Amino acid sequence: MKLNTVERLAMNNPVRAAHQHHREARWFQQALPSDGLKGQEVLEIGCGRGVGVEVLLDRLGAAHVRASDFDPEQVERARRRLHGRAPQSYTLSTGDAASLELPDASVDAVVSFGTVHHVPAWRDAVAEVARVLRPGGRFLFEEVPRHVLDTRAFRTLTEHPREDRFEASEFAEELSRHGLHGTGEFRPRVAGIVFVGSAVRGRS
Repeated sequence: MKLNTVERLAMNNPVRAAHQHHREARWFQQALPSDGLKGQEVLEIGCGRGVGVEVLLDRLGAAHVRASDFDPEQVERARRRLHGRAPQSYTLSTGDAASLELPDASVDAVVSFGTVHHVPAWRDAVAEVARVLRPGGRFLFEEVPRHVLDTRAFRTLTEHPREDRFEASEFAEELSRHGLHGTGEFRPRVAGIVFVGSAVRGRS
């Protein structure tokens, strides 16, 4: 789903960008080996205005980031933000996380800075993450659980799919069903509004 006006304001501002560059980058660093994503081909689903691309390249060491978003306006914002960077370091496209236009086993890591809970067919999105990851590849995610989406504030101010949402344990079960196995505890962050975790695609 596309963001509504309130969500756009919440996502497209300097405070959110600083949070991604510092706190969220640190959360993912803690789930990675010491060399981060150095030298890796990384897919970011739901790239918004491109801050995540900066984090993946500058803070986590990705060699190349394929970044996509469902909303063409957000992709255009990302294009403007990233203008001037080495063009070989990233690729931007419009796309649906539940139907990725990438070959099987084509990326080393997939990253979601709070995207999957926006996808109506979120289980399809998880299946697609597993499909495009190479064996041993890693999925890093930050997501909003169902009990938070069901609060009055979220229902009033934001637009999300209402059916078949997930808690952290249910998300973990779906990951496992597609051969993505957690490498540690899913950690609640921001007073439990989000949970953060990492899963690795099995090699068999």
